[in-house]
Amino acid sequence: MTARPRWRLPARLALAVASCLLAACAKFPATPSVGGERQLLDMRMTLRGPIDQNAYYLFVLDSNARDADGPEIIAPFTTFLGNGRATGAYNHYVEFHLGRFELFRDQPEQEGQIVPPREALGQPFFYDSTSSSGTLSCSIDLSTIRADPNDPNAEQLEINFITVNQIVLPGEVPIEPRQTDGFGKVGTSFLTLRVENGLTVDNTNGIEPSGETFEGNQLEAAYDLVDFQIRIRSGN
Repeated sequence: MTARPRWRLPARLALAVASCLLAACAKFPATPSVGGERQLLDMRMTLRGPIDQNAYYLFVLDSNARDADGPEIIAPFTTFLGNGRATGAYNHYVEFHLGRFELFRDQPEQEGQIVPPREALGQPFFYDSTSSSGTLSCSIDLSTIRADPNDPNAEQLEINFITVNQIVLPGEVPIEPRQTDGFGKVGTSFLTLRVENGLTVDNTNGIEPSGETFEGNQLEAAYDLVDFQIRIRSGN
């Protein structure tokens, strides 16, 4: 089974609404507005160094309102690695890899179980990878990730931002521990957020530290999360 450290932030956090705006401008609309007002989720992650275009940078989301569980990293060196990206509970993620953003519907594989392959849903509503300082940002329409498409009033999201330098699938064993990071000291924390316009949360309280180590080695700068921001807003 996947080795999963269980330390995490409290499942429900008291989050204040901040007035600051997303610092990295979303430069590319992936889909046109068709009228009406959307509820958008803005997400931004910053690494300690420049992006590794061959790595995988994931904005991982669980919209099933299970506040006891949420998305987590896969332990860097383990005999079972599921789908190679994340573990815990989630149903969608935005992946940045080889210079491209893509939104997927997916779930963690469980040992001995066959689950449907991930489903590509297209590019996010906005995205930006132009920063040379190791920052990636994107925005998605929250209606595209609801676990139940008929439920217009989903109230909660569990979110983790995950980096990983290689995907190792079941039956494969990594030669050396993977470079991977997520929220908290060991990447197994996640944020539980109420879905309400104007909510902004960032790293002001030091949720995500810099310079973590795994298996006795310090994370390389391209995979070390040092800052983030999440915002929920209405927009066209």
